[in-house]
Amino acid sequence: MNKAIDLFAGAGGLSLGLKMAGWDVRVAVEYDVTAIETHRKNMPDVLHICDDIRDIDFTSYKGEIDLVVGGPPCQPFSVSGKQLGKLDVRDMVPEFVRVVREVRPKSFLMENVKGLTSPRFMPYLLSRIEELKEIGYDVHWQVLNAADYGIPQNRHRLFVIGVPIGTKFDFPTPTHGPGRDKKYHTVSEALIGCPKDELNRTKVVFCKNPILRRSPYAGMLLNGKGRPLNMNGPSHTIPASAGGNRTHILDPQRVLLRYHTHLTDGGKATVGEAEGCTRLTVRQSARLQTFPDWFEFVGRKNQHYAQIGNAVPPEFAAIVAKALHNAMQKKTRGIDRKTTIHS
Repeated sequence: MNKAIDLFAGAGGLSLGLKMAGWDVRVAVEYDVTAIETHRKNMPDVLHICDDIRDIDFTSYKGEIDLVVGGPPCQPFSVSGKQLGKLDVRDMVPEFVRVVREVRPKSFLMENVKGLTSPRFMPYLLSRIEELKEIGYDVHWQVLNAADYGIPQNRHRLFVIGVPIGTKFDFPTPTHGPGRDKKYHTVSEALIGCPKDELNRTKVVFCKNPILRRSPYAGMLLNGKGRPLNMNGPSHTIPASAGGNRTHILDPQRVLLRYHTHLTDGGKATVGEAEGCTRLTVRQSARLQTFPDWFEFVGRKNQHYAQIGNAVPPEFAAIVAKALHNAMQKKTRGIDRKTTIHS
């Protein structure tokens, strides 16, 4: 009662999290050739299908799969994109709904960006949820921040969960952060003992016209969209566009902290490189996304960064998938008891 199929599987962050939570991932579907090779290298026991999901008929899986999961491409709804929504050819949310309709799994889990819940796209989201309800599910949705669950990264993501009608499901309760039992998991803690990796050679260069914010970790002190990371807090969201000057920055010598104070006090902007600052390596990025050190990435370095940034952090996925697994187990035990009583 735990067989799963992972759509838009990428390098396998969601699949790995499912496995950690007790789900048996049988099939992974992904269009990107290199990403699915990474998935295959790390999870060779899974059936891998490299194809456009729109060209696949999933009706043969009906009755064979208990859970359909997937993170449809987020670009149509991301605040960093053009936000074309359903007009974007990359909008695959309707395809996710189609697969659920064809497979009729016992439950489903869809992940996407917080932007899908914005006023602009909320009517679209609610209409897709209504379609899923009409198929025969109770649907629950919520935006969760990975940092609230012990992930060393502020990463807000929408989860849409479908369970059999009448099944009790609750999203996991946040465990980390102010007012909770545990403190946020920090960048410095996450990078302890991180395996050595090839350095990111992209220079860290001061902006000619810096944009100041109250926090030294916001605004724009440096060229590019990569930002300094607070070593004593969770990371900014790891983007799929990392690799060049969009890669976040480590400042172990507090160069940028002192520079922020200098600017705040009315000092002039500095020209040139920020000595002592480095950009995240592939393995450091993987650590902040909670990929285990044994997980290997296939392809060029820029593809490694993209695979990491596109993924659901495995440990984050595991927490949500475990809550769903527990709900489905309770549902099954309840059915079994009723069957025994009536027999």
